[in-house]
Amino acid sequence: MKNDKTDSDKKSLSDSKELLDSIFRKETVVHSPGTTWRSLNNRRIIVQLLNHLISNRIEIKILFTGKKAAFTSRFIKLKQEDPSSEIGKRLVLIIEKLSPPKGNTHIQSYSEVDVKFFISQKPCRCTLEYIGINNTPPHFGFILSFPESVKIGEKRREERISYESSEFITAEFRLGKKKKKDILYELNVLNHSRHGLGIIITQKDFDLLKILHKGDKLADISFFTSWSIIKVDGIVRHITKIEEGEYKGCYLLGIGSGDIIESGKPA
Repeated sequence: MKNDKTDSDKKSLSDSKELLDSIFRKETVVHSPGTTWRSLNNRRIIVQLLNHLISNRIEIKILFTGKKAAFTSRFIKLKQEDPSSEIGKRLVLIIEKLSPPKGNTHIQSYSEVDVKFFISQKPCRCTLEYIGINNTPPHFGFILSFPESVKIGEKRREERISYESSEFITAEFRLGKKKKKDILYELNVLNHSRHGLGIIITQKDFDLLKILHKGDKLADISFFTSWSIIKVDGIVRHITKIEEGEYKGCYLLGIGSGDIIESGKPA
């Protein structure tokens, strides 16, 4: 980093809320159900946010049109595409290879991807063009375009956020006594009712059967739809073995949360 960078260019995680509050006062407002979305178009501030994601190794979600599954990655470098070319003087992003690995095949067949992440507990999203593979050490991964705009969401303070539970695709939460030993669980959402969401526990996550019990509280559960991410607190309502059908032998984890309001009829 150059020594002549301004203080705003060096903002740490603790300063990000102040930064976002400043953005919210200036940028365009886009309303969607229960959320106020601010459209950030200021290139300098977008660079600052991306550098924040890179330096803090914040996890991002990569989603593809027509695919329900979300893939994880991280931004690892922001660079000028081709410093020697007058035509190529634009910024590009390099991301790590995706997890699960099949995402590395998917991304090469798409012209653009949706990227979602959190900053200061606020959901953010943008659409980036896929440019190609980066094989230059030490940054092995994929090259994506610089975002023209970043949408930053905030729950409306005057009302509870309302979602159709049927829109949720996956759920994520962490469990563990120490940060270094936290385990990230990513489970698929199977069904919904007025009382909450049913999440599938497959064999790879059967250790949850020994960890979770009815009445346990889960903090900061991330629920993903095809267009947004929300974080809520929930409570374990039940853990039930599935006796028939596609998921026979798996378990259904029932999660209740007052932060998710079901507006439709139960499934």
